[in-house]
Amino acid sequence: MRALSLFIVCVVCVPTAIAGNKKEEKRNTAVARSFFEEVLDKGRFDMYAGSHATNFVAHGSTRDFTLAEDMGLAKEERKALPDMHIVVNQTVAERDMVAVYWRASGTNTQEGMGFPATGKKVSVPGMTLFRFRDGKISEEWSVYDMLSVLKQLGLYSPQ
Repeated sequence: MRALSLFIVCVVCVPTAIAGNKKEEKRNTAVARSFFEEVLDKGRFDMYAGSHATNFVAHGSTRDFTLAEDMGLAKEERKALPDMHIVVNQTVAERDMVAVYWRASGTNTQEGMGFPATGKKVSVPGMTLFRFRDGKISEEWSVYDMLSVLKQLGLYSPQ
């Protein structure tokens, strides 16, 4: 009898939980995609905080960044590359995480990100992993090839 009860609970509850997870994953993926396509690609920084939790943390290679600092870095990128275009190539979601494979490109016509204006075009792929809480981005880990960016801008050449 106990085994039958457990079986019934599993048959009823597990599919409901899975369906709920898939719905949450779909919602989180839409938020992640919108952040790249609407906020970063179009430079709509007024919409930045709408997709992020107030206690958001961006995990950098040497330190963590607050939401305000992360937004400031995004504005610096847009300043250096005023025509920056970001394309989302692929997204993958699992539980509360969404991975985004993207490509950013633009022309470095202004000073920004610590770079002088070079007038050169740059294109770089990258990946960002977001953790979500209550439909908002709460944590971020991003990687891209900064050495490639420096080479494309003519700011690094091996001796």
